[in-house]
Amino acid sequence: MEYNFRKENRDSAPVETITKKGLVASVRLRRFGNTDYYDIELTEAKVGDWVLVGQERGIDYGRIMSLEEMENIQLLEYQKVVRICTAEDMAVISQNQKDAESQIAFCQGCASALNLNMKVIDAEYVFDRTKIIFYFAAPERVDFRQLVRDLAREMHIRIELHQVGIRDEMRITGCIGCCGREACCANWIHEFSPVNIRMAKLQQIQLHPAKLSGACGRLKCCLAYEQRNYRDLEQQIPRKGQIVRTENGTGEVVDNSLLAGTVTVKMDDGTVVTLNCDEVTVVSRTKSRAKVRTQKRRRREDEEMMSDKDYEQDLLRRIADLEEEDE
Repeated sequence: MEYNFRKENRDSAPVETITKKGLVASVRLRRFGNTDYYDIELTEAKVGDWVLVGQERGIDYGRIMSLEEMENIQLLEYQKVVRICTAEDMAVISQNQKDAESQIAFCQGCASALNLNMKVIDAEYVFDRTKIIFYFAAPERVDFRQLVRDLAREMHIRIELHQVGIRDEMRITGCIGCCGREACCANWIHEFSPVNIRMAKLQQIQLHPAKLSGACGRLKCCLAYEQRNYRDLEQQIPRKGQIVRTENGTGEVVDNSLLAGTVTVKMDDGTVVTLNCDEVTVVSRTKSRAKVRTQKRRRREDEEMMSDKDYEQDLLRRIADLEEEDE
């Protein structure tokens, strides 16, 4: 949310849109800004370079995330890569960051004076220092209009305040994951991918909040890393509830191990054996298994629509439901 206290020309012409065909750069602004496409004509630019880009009200900096050939992409006329950052540009960026960090305490003091329940966690100047962005975390929505006025009156530049969620807070502040390494979100993840409880069950991980949650209290991002491989393995192995034929007769699959490639079969005579998946042949699927699959499909649809605010309560409820199913 942005408040501009400078007088603007209401009769100014609107920003024109251009149609670009050819090479464009996907640039992530600053450290925590948005990612957008920009027209680029620099043949020497490559992925990972820091560049200066045009903005509606000045110049900003960012990092090239990808270079792509696009067909008829719509860009605003100022969305252009100006140049690759020089050593002098990087020195300016470094100094700007130090100065922005020195303003965090001032912003927090102004918020406390107004009795706002918020925690300022970081700040960034744009390259030409015409605007400063403060990032803050709060348990609920905050009416910070008076805070913006106070900051603008003292700092004499445009002010933006961005409220971030718990995932973005951990990404900005940084933390150590349960693996002992720097959290992925603070290291290399730029866009969060959807993660749901079904991923954990498919990977046969213990369904306990302490095992599934990261430092942010949400499902670990790493649950999605090998999801595609586990889905491929799931297609190659009989599932629980299916009837299979073995060299010793038929039985029902009561358990399986995706990584080991084995299934546990309860034979018709009551014995339980563990076999490799290539030693069994699927005969049919039980009606109870088909019912469970229908329920899971509906739950997946519900998970896609699930609000992030309901995560903790929903996680505990789903774990209880899954335990009842296993029983």
